[in-house]
Amino acid sequence: MTNKEFVAKLLDVANHYETVYMMGTFGAAVSEGLISQKVKQYPQNYSAGRQSLLRGKIPDAPWAFDCVGLIKGILWGWTADRSKSFGGAKYRSNDVPDICANTMAKRCVERKQTMENIVPGEAVYMDRHIGIYVGGGKVVESTLTGKYDGVVITDLTYRKWLGHGKLPWITYETEEAAESETVEAKPPQVGDLVNFSGGKHYVSSNGSLGYKAKPGPARVTRYLPGRKHPYHLIHTDKTSNVYGWVDEDLVSK
Repeated sequence: MTNKEFVAKLLDVANHYETVYMMGTFGAAVSEGLISQKVKQYPQNYSAGRQSLLRGKIPDAPWAFDCVGLIKGILWGWTADRSKSFGGAKYRSNDVPDICANTMAKRCVERKQTMENIVPGEAVYMDRHIGIYVGGGKVVESTLTGKYDGVVITDLTYRKWLGHGKLPWITYETEEAAESETVEAKPPQVGDLVNFSGGKHYVSSNGSLGYKAKPGPARVTRYLPGRKHPYHLIHTDKTSNVYGWVDEDLVSK
């Protein structure tokens, strides 16, 4: 897989799929069985409140990834195929081992501590967390922190990454070729700062029960084309209180 293909797949997951963060997962569909299994494996990561939240998301059919699981799932062939286990990802396929975030960071080559000359498709890492730089100052990562839950696009400066490096299972194009692969963003996109014109926000992308929200600046955290309320917004200051799914015509750059 080339870095161009890798980045395209990661952006597709971040932009077009409903996802949640679950420790120990690499692209499984969220279900009662999955939740019960992971609670037994990682009880410290699944409080009663977190379990309740995950169960509430089952009707929306999200996909579950942890940070390194997102990378492994893509490299193992994840295709969002609900007829297959783990969305079509084949465990430990393509010579990619089942390793933790810290070990994957150590397996990277041409590691550097500064963010200068970073190439799309490189891993960025810190202790026990890893993401992928996708170009344009953006990172795709699966995380459960602050306002984020699942696979999201964040600014490279959002975290204090300790370094970056090239994954040994990815073929990296030359710098000139990598530059030409930039994906054209269709506004507004996940990660963009937008203006919410005011109206209703909903608890799910196809929900029918809405709550009034004030207009103001917000950030796009999810985008699911074809849904009744395709944009998930989180307000960025106290001007607005929007925190949920909204109609497309209420969002502008």
